[in-house]
Amino acid sequence: MKVKALESEYKSRLYSLFESKRISDQQLEHFLKRGIQMINPATDFGLYALGQVLPEIVISARTSYINKMKIPYQATSFLAASTRKRANKAGDKERSPVSYVYKLPGKLAGGVPLLSGGKRRIGDNVFASTHRILLGSKAVIVSALNLMVNKDKIWNWRFFGNFVKESRPDIYLDLGRLHKRLNQKKSMYQVIIARSDCTFKRLKIVEEYRKNKIAVLNPANNVKVIFITNQRGYDYASKTIQESDLVQYIMTGQCFDSLEALKNLRRKFRVDILLNDGGRLMSNGFRDLGVLAEERITLEPFPGKKIMPDIEKIDPTSIMAMDGLGIDGNELEHAIRISSTKIGAEKANVYSYVLDGALIF
Repeated sequence: MKVKALESEYKSRLYSLFESKRISDQQLEHFLKRGIQMINPATDFGLYALGQVLPEIVISARTSYINKMKIPYQATSFLAASTRKRANKAGDKERSPVSYVYKLPGKLAGGVPLLSGGKRRIGDNVFASTHRILLGSKAVIVSALNLMVNKDKIWNWRFFGNFVKESRPDIYLDLGRLHKRLNQKKSMYQVIIARSDCTFKRLKIVEEYRKNKIAVLNPANNVKVIFITNQRGYDYASKTIQESDLVQYIMTGQCFDSLEALKNLRRKFRVDILLNDGGRLMSNGFRDLGVLAEERITLEPFPGKKIMPDIEKIDPTSIMAMDGLGIDGNELEHAIRISSTKIGAEKANVYSYVLDGALIF
């Protein structure tokens, strides 16, 4: 789809939502001012293998809009699986809307590797890789808890891209080309939210750092890290994890202030785009504050009864989306779906949240 056609279709849907009273006139004006931007890997960059899987990549704000913000344009991404098979026969009616879960409590790694049927599907790996390249090129923000759960990993595009390296080397090469094309002179920051000294102590971050067990803090990996914490957190952690060319701190005063931290990221470190990879609780907090702009979710088909428990047994807190829950009647609560790309049995969807203009400008 061409950019103008996509923009026209998007505007038409916004006006339709306004006319049906699903969005207010203020929300309509907000989304129209933000606009959208589209990247076509094949046409724009000559990346034809990547373009076969993702013909278009949509971001829910124009560059000019992002440039005016005083905090980073923040996006996040998840994988979620259907809790049951969809009806596929004529006249076969479903008893209730299909829901999607993003975790399976009690399973290794939260059950996330099982959501795609226990094997890595190409759609999510490519979607997540491009998401990191486009929206995580300058910074990826995680909670301290997520850091320690994945302490042996580094959050760059290869985190997912390596899963297609053998099966689709042509796509892997295109991902590398896209990264080089867009990020030639950029240094990616790994931003870690550790709200206070209690967080550092509870998660034993300093102890694991001394043992060189945290990949992003290993000097050999040459990753630039920014800790966001309060004064007590800084006083405790910086004695051991000292400031250097690779490690810096943002202090928000005696009390932790996430909005002030975001302003500092933009002002001091020139981070205008930020990938939130901190987990559902953290991303929902930013969303409720009004500073999370968009969400990318790969919807996976039902992974099978051996993996997915009966609907009655599913932990309600693990449900991320449900048909009809969104502002526009789609899956994601509080959001409008602006793009959906079918990749085999998967769907790579982009959703847009309403931003609080008083906070971002």
